[in-house]
Amino acid sequence: MEKLKSTILQKRLEVVKKRKGLLALEEARLVRMARQKKASAYKLAKVKKEKVATAIEEAKLIRVLKQKGYSAV
Repeated sequence: MEKLKSTILQKRLEVVKKRKGLLALEEARLVRMARQKKASAYKLAKVKKEKVATAIEEAKLIRVLKQKGYSAV
């Protein structure tokens, strides 16, 4: 059961890392559009908030996996 939990946590960590990368790409796209006056600051702020929340979630998952003795990175 313990191994199953760690596997689930590791898969969740992979998903969070992928989402973090996609949010970085979205943020870069919105920054470029904002320079061209095509994007709203609201969308950019929303993406930045999601990016911070994702980073916090990633840190929590890494901390849990390290406490359980698994290599998280």
